[in-house]
Amino acid sequence: MKSKSSTRSVDKKQAISLLKKEGCDESLMKHVLAVSKHARSIAEKIKNNGHDVDVDFIEIAALLHDIGRCRTHGIAHGIAGAKIMQPISPEIARVCETHVGAGIDRAEAEKLGLPPKDFLPKTLEEKIIAHADNLIEGDKIVNIEKTIKKFESRLGKDHPAILRIIKLNDYVENLCKNEQN
Repeated sequence: MKSKSSTRSVDKKQAISLLKKEGCDESLMKHVLAVSKHARSIAEKIKNNGHDVDVDFIEIAALLHDIGRCRTHGIAHGIAGAKIMQPISPEIARVCETHVGAGIDRAEAEKLGLPPKDFLPKTLEEKIIAHADNLIEGDKIVNIEKTIKKFESRLGKDHPAILRIIKLNDYVENLCKNEQN
């Protein structure tokens, strides 16, 4: 897996240093630390169920998933983060791009004024980080129902992002519960 090599290029101390260098405030630091801890916990459950998942990469990439918020708090923070991370780790840059909600498809990206491409999480690691981020509000874990209500109030009940969030939740939760024989 490509991501194992990028994990070696950035460790936890370097990730925190990079966040501080980019000017991330205390509330954002608390958020990314909470997402990182929760994502690692989810990844460990999935790994214990026999799935191949890079737990160390998830911990570091989850720390850096919102680095773009140091520059903008809008929907484009994922793109901003990817620009910061691309020279350091293309795999972490991709996490920055794909973590928003349960990802953004090409049609939505164009409507939002983002580059015309899919920003949907593809790897298991990207999916776990997006899911963990959905379950952290500030620095507290929330249930999926609260997350769905938050997105519905912002986007409307019938927005396609809601279904993606539900499907991602079901997918990751299933991997956490199903033991492989």
